[in-house]
Amino acid sequence: MKIIQLKNYTPSQMTGFIVITEDKRTIVVDGGGTGDTEGFIARLKKTTAEYGCEYKIDLWLLTHPHDDHYGVFRRFSELHRMGRADLPPVVRFAYFPLPDSFGITEHPSLGFQLPEINAELAVTKIPLYAFKKGEKFGFGALTIEILRVSNQNITCNTFNNASCVIRFTENRGEKGDFTWLILGDLGVEGGRELLNMYPGGLRADAVQMAHHGQNGVDRPVYEAIAPRFAFWTTPDWLWTNTLPGQEPGKGPWATLTVRKWMEELGTEPIRAAAHDLELDTLTETVRELN
Repeated sequence: MKIIQLKNYTPSQMTGFIVITEDKRTIVVDGGGTGDTEGFIARLKKTTAEYGCEYKIDLWLLTHPHDDHYGVFRRFSELHRMGRADLPPVVRFAYFPLPDSFGITEHPSLGFQLPEINAELAVTKIPLYAFKKGEKFGFGALTIEILRVSNQNITCNTFNNASCVIRFTENRGEKGDFTWLILGDLGVEGGRELLNMYPGGLRADAVQMAHHGQNGVDRPVYEAIAPRFAFWTTPDWLWTNTLPGQEPGKGPWATLTVRKWMEELGTEPIRAAAHDLELDTLTETVRELN
């Protein structure tokens, strides 16, 4: 499969991936913020054309209700309802539903986000599917498994800890399986829950770094995964822990600490800064996309 990490088209952090399977199916994970929508659509057109895929999305997966993850889908759905002609059909949008009231006590300033995406889901013309823990989706040699869904009993760092964890496993024949673990914005508490749920069972070749690579899961989770590749959905200012106009490395984020963890674990970073990037899991090579 080809895993395409989308760059952020605005100064904000975002998370978005397009996956092309060996049987030419197209899968999207999250997508990014509202301002990333046109970049997402343009990349989708280019990618499906390059690989000779039908211009459609076979499955669109959402990890959790933060607008830097769901914003592209929300805007895409709005444009779809308005009849924009150049949008591809979406066979199925899969997510874990949460009530509007979830997390609003802890994060009143962010409380609008869940009702915002729920409001669009209530009127979208795109087919919706509520997935469950343990559910699997098959696309030829690729199996997608839902390892974890939102635990509403975790009431700290609520929205991040609501992240669903998804595992992609590709059967590469004699080369063996290639596995990719998606953590969304999972926090420390959700990460510890994940370790308890799968003792000794989290190893993967690649991982999407939790919460853009800072203040996400703690080090034992990455040690258990032991990845060779790490996707950092991390813009330059967050990668260097630098506030605008201030000294580099002196910001409030934990990125530099987490970068050191991953360096010590021998992990190759993949970070789409100026360009979208593609990891080919058969050749295990990374290339910039124009």
